[in-house]
Amino acid sequence: MKLFKEKIRERVIFGLSVFALALLSSCNDSDDRKAEPLSGSVKQTQVSPSKESLQSDAQETESSESSSLIKCRSRFVVGNAEIQKRQKDWMRLLVNKKVVENDKIRTAEAAEVVLAVQDGSALKIPEKTEVQLAAESKNGQKKLILLDIKYGRVHFDVQKQRERELRFTTGTAAAAIRGTAGFVGNLNGKMFASLKEGMLDVTNKSGKTNSIVKKQTVFVDEQGKAKVLNLASSGTEALSKAIDSFALPEVSVAVLEKSLKKFDDAFVKEQKIFEKKVQFRATPIADTLFVPTVTLTARATPGIWVMVLGESDSIGANGIYQRTFEWDDSEYGSKRFLASCSDGHVEFPCYTWVTEYAPVSTLDGSASENRADPSNQSAGTAADASKNVKLSVKVNGPRSERIHLDLPAKELNTNLKFSLAEISATDLNQLQSLSVLRNGKPFKNFGKNELTSLAYEVPVTIARNKIADFEVVATLKNGKKFRAKKTFEVYCLVSNHPGGKARNTVVPLDQEYERLKQSGQLTHE
Repeated sequence: MKLFKEKIRERVIFGLSVFALALLSSCNDSDDRKAEPLSGSVKQTQVSPSKESLQSDAQETESSESSSLIKCRSRFVVGNAEIQKRQKDWMRLLVNKKVVENDKIRTAEAAEVVLAVQDGSALKIPEKTEVQLAAESKNGQKKLILLDIKYGRVHFDVQKQRERELRFTTGTAAAAIRGTAGFVGNLNGKMFASLKEGMLDVTNKSGKTNSIVKKQTVFVDEQGKAKVLNLASSGTEALSKAIDSFALPEVSVAVLEKSLKKFDDAFVKEQKIFEKKVQFRATPIADTLFVPTVTLTARATPGIWVMVLGESDSIGANGIYQRTFEWDDSEYGSKRFLASCSDGHVEFPCYTWVTEYAPVSTLDGSASENRADPSNQSAGTAADASKNVKLSVKVNGPRSERIHLDLPAKELNTNLKFSLAEISATDLNQLQSLSVLRNGKPFKNFGKNELTSLAYEVPVTIARNKIADFEVVATLKNGKKFRAKKTFEVYCLVSNHPGGKARNTVVPLDQEYERLKQSGQLTHE
């Protein structure tokens, strides 16, 4: 009996040690771990695909995408991640890879994938996870998007759904989400869902539904019984990793609940201390956007991490956060960008940008112009000889875009992105010419063999504290011209930053911009 009690005591001490270790390292997994072979793989080899296989894969992907109800791209990939398309062999998943319905993705240890969805939503697939995407038309109107989690978990940050419903499934239950952020997982036969914000409905196999809101986590066991926990850490990276640590195969939901509540108490204490140390001053964005892209900027405490739509950025010594997000130009509606500040252990929501992406109703002052220039129309014959097609030119980003240049950079290297709208790909033969002007002078002329796409990118370089004006001109064979303009303002008040004779206190970016304008240092090229 004495020996038995000693063994029980040793197991309790060991369990408490595991809990303490999980709390201290919940978000600090070592980056130098070696990736284990993926589940289901006999052998992991790094083989460069041939040119022929790449071309074949690209053709099949294009064909699949044209009819797909869900369209994603891999915006971020780290570690050993693989994709399987149409039941073919698994292959390495690279950045900017198209991901559509019926594709499978799996990640090895220490791997991570962030998928950008066409409406601006984000899906983050962390290590040791396998998920399959599916989609179907619902009632002939709304699209049903399904993510079947075979094992592991998926973090999501989803825009408000207008024409589609997003649902996660496991072997135990299904979770339907609406414009929200959190994670859903499948671990040892149990489904768990956790919300940072928003609302989520979990339905078990018998049809019983449980709803949770922000700061709540739900577990559904193999029998379909649900348990809802009120945890301040709900939806966070730290909680998802704590669940991985505690949810051993033999652990019941009751024991798991007790462990997670202890974890949550410690999390809240650390969170309050961290929150007092953090400053986050966001630059507001327009209430309405007419182009499918936005650049988010903020002044934040150096050394922290800022997470938006699955992307994490470390704030450097200059204290500047800046990232651009894009979505499909047909995905109109409200857009929300939730920023979470983290120290690598705990996190908290530090700001939310909200805007409305709307169709262009008037053309003046927007980045899209659908108006023909009458002065450039040919008389009679050309107009009558060519097909009467519609056309508009859309330049990505706002009409005038301010971009802060971090030291020590002296120039900005970016791409001028624009597209041709309303015209179909089959009518591109009606396009006579396409050119880009820079400050009123020819900058890029596309040859006849280049007029085969609806989307274009032109590399541009702009010096620090310079303003560059661009104009895209598309001319049809009937002589009609369609234009769109874009201005880049690249600025940096050197004396406002470390390494540039910075003062003890620095001013926000908007004040920095105004000082440069007023002093005459920000000038046109």
